Amino acid sequence: MSFFKTREPRRFRGVHIYTSERKDKLDKLIEQAKREEAIARGEDVPYKPDIESYRGKFGNNLKHLSRYKDPDRRRLHPGAAIAIIVVLLILWHYCLTGSFHF
Repeated sequence: MSFFKTREPRRFRGVHIYTSERKDKLDKLIEQAKREEAIARGEDVPYKPDIESYRGKFGNNLKHLSRYKDPDRRRLHPGAAIAIIVVLLILWHYCLTGSFHF
């Protein structure tokens, strides 16, 4: 009898790394044509949403995620960075010499 539960190995997920965009577009077009044809015949067709239309929608609604994606947002103004460097150099000089005289 074992005191600890043994872990099962991970399941295989066959995710394709290389895909054909042309084939994907063709498959979407065929699926859309079949759906339209079934609707024209009066059949009830379940709606299958396109995953690409939902991609990135969740992160755009959260402030803390969307601010990192904003390309116009600068993290620190260059003038402020230079001022911080000068203050740190003066502080370093004071720690080495014990005075603020240059």
